[in-house]
Amino acid sequence: MQYFPCYQPIIDINRMSIAGYEALARTRINNGRVVSIGALFSDPNFNRRDLLAIDRSVREQALAYFSQHQHDAFLSLNLSPEWMDHVADHSPVPTIVMAEKNGVDPHRVVIEFVEGAGDNSNMQKLLRRYRKAGMRIAIDDFGAGHSHLDRLIALEPDIIKLDMGLFKSAMAGGMPEEVVQSIANLARRTGSKLLCEGVETEQEFYFALECGARYVQGYFFWPALPEFIDPDSPKEMVSRLLDGFVARNISREKQLMLYMDKMEKYFSDVQAATKDNSLDFANLPAPPAGFLRVFICSENGEQISPNYELTNGEDGRSWFVDNENCGSNWSMRPYFYQTLAAKQLRKIEHVASQPYCDVRSGRLCQTIGQVLPSGRVLFADIACFGEDDKDAYGNHFYLR
Repeated sequence: MQYFPCYQPIIDINRMSIAGYEALARTRINNGRVVSIGALFSDPNFNRRDLLAIDRSVREQALAYFSQHQHDAFLSLNLSPEWMDHVADHSPVPTIVMAEKNGVDPHRVVIEFVEGAGDNSNMQKLLRRYRKAGMRIAIDDFGAGHSHLDRLIALEPDIIKLDMGLFKSAMAGGMPEEVVQSIANLARRTGSKLLCEGVETEQEFYFALECGARYVQGYFFWPALPEFIDPDSPKEMVSRLLDGFVARNISREKQLMLYMDKMEKYFSDVQAATKDNSLDFANLPAPPAGFLRVFICSENGEQISPNYELTNGEDGRSWFVDNENCGSNWSMRPYFYQTLAAKQLRKIEHVASQPYCDVRSGRLCQTIGQVLPSGRVLFADIACFGEDDKDAYGNHFYLR
């Protein structure tokens, strides 16, 4: 049986072009159809040395083909940590030797470490040799059940490939979405580029944009191909999709601004109804949906009023007083010192925090703060705009 590589394009969203190709091992079955051999890598009954030989052969074929194409794309090669035990400390590294033999610029090669077996110490030793040769590093399937943060720290990858299963389940919201957003934030803060693979629909492409992905790949664009294609092939399609993304987000931003205007106007009414360390809520107008509670703190962050909570009853929304948090200190919360900083700069009237999970209701919320003339600080918790809703593409309305 013959084994050979096919090449799945990786799209650079910013440049609207093909940034690189992932080399994927393929074979032909009896009817001539090309199929993946991925299942062999998880088959314990398939001889591992034979599998290693197949894997190296496919890599060498890919590098030989890649050497004939001198545009700016990179070639991404999968390498299982399982193979690392087959490379002694002072032995030549097969992939580096292959690249040199074929005259491939090592800066155009990305080594994907596939999650699975493998010792971090062995990985780091080999990693240093790849980096010294000029190759870049990607970590594949990050966020899968076997992923470990220590592996991420050890690899310091140039590219983080989000686990396909996690990416798809995150679109339904909940904890998987929070995990994906955390990984996206981690990639931004460490300088790694995020790649979302398995993108098969327009909805998934837009969700990848929401995650801050720089690269995408998947059947929505192309499957693995026997040959490279024109680097500008995605330009028209990506340009159209980005136009739609911008239009959708302009609409969402306008709705968000109207929502926040409504909340801040009501917050001003609440401010006028505060007396000493209490809220005279009897004469307040009906609160807007999403307005959760109000409380007052001293200048040092200690809560000096009860929580004035809003509940939904048969007669509509009504106030009740909860003294549980009296005496708690919130000075360590960003919304507290951000409100004081804004007051000192006289920059803005109201400060809204980043979204977070409200422990009491389990809803995603934000806190609005305002320093009162007496020096006390008034806070209101509000539900994030559209926290319970999704747009036509399946994405939450609120912004992070």
